[in-house]
Amino acid sequence: MMGRHGWRAMVGSIAIAALMCTLAACGRAGMPAPVVIGGPALGSDAQHECVHVHESGQRQVLQLPAPPGGWSGHPQAVVVLNAISGEVDIRQRMRERCGTLEDARTLDSRFRAGVGTVLVPEAGDTAPIEIEYDARPLPLWRPIVQLGEPAPVQRADIVRFAIRVASLAVVLTLVMSALLSFVATRERVFLTYAGTTGLFAIWLTLLSGLWAWPRPWLPLAGYAVQALIGLGVALVGATTLALIRQSWLHRHAAGLERGARLAAWALVLAGLSAPFLPAAALAAMSVITELGLYVLAIAFAVASVIALWRRRSSGSLLAGVVPFLAVAAMQVLAPETLAMWKVEAFMLSGGWLALICSMVLTLRLGALRRQRDEMKRLAQTDALTGLPNRRAALECLAICIAAARASGAALTIVFVDLDHFKRINDSHGHDCGDRVLRHVARTLCAAFRSGDHVARIGGEEFLVILPGADPALARMRIESLRRMLSGAGAVLDGPGLHVTFSAGISALRPGDADGAALLQRADAAMYAAKHAGRDRTEMECPSAALAE
Repeated sequence: MMGRHGWRAMVGSIAIAALMCTLAACGRAGMPAPVVIGGPALGSDAQHECVHVHESGQRQVLQLPAPPGGWSGHPQAVVVLNAISGEVDIRQRMRERCGTLEDARTLDSRFRAGVGTVLVPEAGDTAPIEIEYDARPLPLWRPIVQLGEPAPVQRADIVRFAIRVASLAVVLTLVMSALLSFVATRERVFLTYAGTTGLFAIWLTLLSGLWAWPRPWLPLAGYAVQALIGLGVALVGATTLALIRQSWLHRHAAGLERGARLAAWALVLAGLSAPFLPAAALAAMSVITELGLYVLAIAFAVASVIALWRRRSSGSLLAGVVPFLAVAAMQVLAPETLAMWKVEAFMLSGGWLALICSMVLTLRLGALRRQRDEMKRLAQTDALTGLPNRRAALECLAICIAAARASGAALTIVFVDLDHFKRINDSHGHDCGDRVLRHVARTLCAAFRSGDHVARIGGEEFLVILPGADPALARMRIESLRRMLSGAGAVLDGPGLHVTFSAGISALRPGDADGAALLQRADAAMYAAKHAGRDRTEMECPSAALAE
C-alpha cells in the first residue's frame, strides 16, 4: 500500500502538472477575448410624465431668475435635495422635468442624490427656472436647490450619493458581523444589536432615498414620511436604552436611570404610533425628536466626562456621541452650512455610533472570554503549587495519547509519591509541608523538559507525562530529580527535614484502549517501590506486558 508520504508526493505532482498545463494553454490562447453582455437598444426609456399632483395647501414654487442680460445659452444643471415627499417639477418655459425620490425610475439618471435635470435656455432668454414642490414635512430639514454647470453639479451629486452608499454599507456590515457573532457565541446582546442596527439601516435608506433605488423595494405605499419619522423616533428611544446600558447610570444613579428608561420606552411607543398621526403632529414630532437627540447627546457626553473623571468609564460613550455634538453645534451656529450636508452628516454620525457600539460589544465579549479562560485555568490549577490538577492532567494525558498514536512516537508517564509526608506534617507543621510541596513542584518542573507535563494529582502525588520519551530516559530524569531533592532540608531551612519519594514508570502500549491501563500500571509500579523500601523507582511489571 502507498504510504502517507507517497500520497502527498502524488497529489503534489498532479497539482504541478495541472498548473503547467494551464500556463501552457494560456500561452497558446494569447490575450483573452473580451466579454460582451447585453444587446442593441430597440427603443428609449420613456421619460416620467408630470402629473402635477400636490397636497392641498402644501404647494411651493421657487423661481431661479435669469442673470442680467438673460441666460447664456449654455446648459444649466438644477438639482433639488431633501424633497422627501411628493413630486418635484423643474421647468423653464416649455422644457419640463418631474420626479420623486420615492421612485428612482422617475429621476434623471444623471443625478442620484436628488431630483435633477439639465435645461438649456436660449441665449438672452429672461424667463426664470421654476421649481415646484410640496412643503417640507420635516421643518428642520431644508430643501436644497443647486444650480450650475452640469459637470461640477454632477460630481457633487456623485459625492453625496457615494457617502450615502458607503455609510449604509458600513452599517449593513456591522449587522452581518453581529449576526455572525451571535451564531458563534449565542450571546443575545449581539442579536439585539443586529436587530436595532438593521432598523437603523432601514432608516438610513429612507433618509437618503436609497430605498427607491433602483426601484422601490419597501412596501410603504405612500407612507415613506411616516415611516421615516416614526422609525427615527423609535430608534432614538432604542439608542438611548443602549447608551444607558453602556453608561454608569444603572450602577450609580438608579433613579435617573429609571427615568431615562421610561422616557426611552415612551419614544419607542410614540414612533410606533406615527402612521396614525396627522401631518402637523408628525412635523412637531420630528422637531422634538431631533432636538431631544441633541439634548441626549449633550447629557450623555456630560455623564461620560464625569465617569472619565471618576475613572468609571473608558470613554467609548463620549466617542460615540461626539459627531452628534458637532451636528448640534452646526445646527445652532451654521444652520445653512449644515443644511447642505445634513443627510450625509446624520448618516456618518449614526454609522460612527453603530461602529462604537459594535466595538464596545466586542470588547465586552473579549473580557467575558478572558474571565471564562481565567476561571477555567483556576478550575484546572492546583492552588498551592500552581501546577495543573488531576482534571487537567487527565485531559492532557488523553491528548498526548492521541498524538502518540497518530505519530507512532513513544509516551511514558511517571507517578511520584513523597515518602512519609504525614510524618513531615506532624513533625515540622503543615506550613512546612506546604513549602515542601511547592519546592517539589518547582524541582519537578526544572528536572524535566519544557515539552513534558507535570501535575499534582493528589495530596503528595504528582504525575509526569513525557511525550516522545522511553522508560529508560524517564528513569534517568527521575534519578536526577532525586539528587536535586537531596538538599531540600537546607533549602527550606528545616533541620532534620529529609525529602524522598517513590516513583513508578509506565509506557504506552499498542493494546491500551485509553489512559486508564497506563495509569494503573504506573500506580502499581509506584506502590511496588513503596513496598520495596521507598526512596526508589520501579518500572511497570513485565508480566503484564507478557500477558498482553
